[in-house]
Amino acid sequence: MSTVRKTNREDFSAIRSLNDAVVTLTSPMDESRITSLYAMSCYHRVVEEDGEVSAFLLVFGSGSRYDSPHYQWFDERYDNFAYVDRIVVHRRARGRGLGRRLYEDLFAWAAQRRVDKIVCEYNAAPVNDVSRKFHQALGFREISTEQLGAGKQVSMQLKPLS
Repeated sequence: MSTVRKTNREDFSAIRSLNDAVVTLTSPMDESRITSLYAMSCYHRVVEEDGEVSAFLLVFGSGSRYDSPHYQWFDERYDNFAYVDRIVVHRRARGRGLGRRLYEDLFAWAAQRRVDKIVCEYNAAPVNDVSRKFHQALGFREISTEQLGAGKQVSMQLKPLS
């Protein structure tokens, strides 16, 4: 049995381990950084299975003081959005719909708060094909392709909720 629930400080070690396993696709987070991001986030949930964190989703609202250039790109162009900073599912739990469950929970959370768009980005060169297919299936569309730091090309994505 799995449960989507709000993140708490006791989850930070597991979140760090999950993030470290895919750090080439995300960015590094030690527990100090997780604490800082947690404080700034508008939505931070985990999927818990048998007492262990199997996945997490970290999101920031418009007007946040988040220092990510990807987030800032959206914040300069849009109002009233929720920015998905990262979603990570443990490799043993992939393919079981946990990512979709987290996103569906985010969509319901955003609708209750009248947030009208969810935005994110994923690697476009080299392409993160798993992320591309996942976001496409959820109704995201590409609004731009950007060179943002370290020579990485990313696909800027938007899903309207209205």
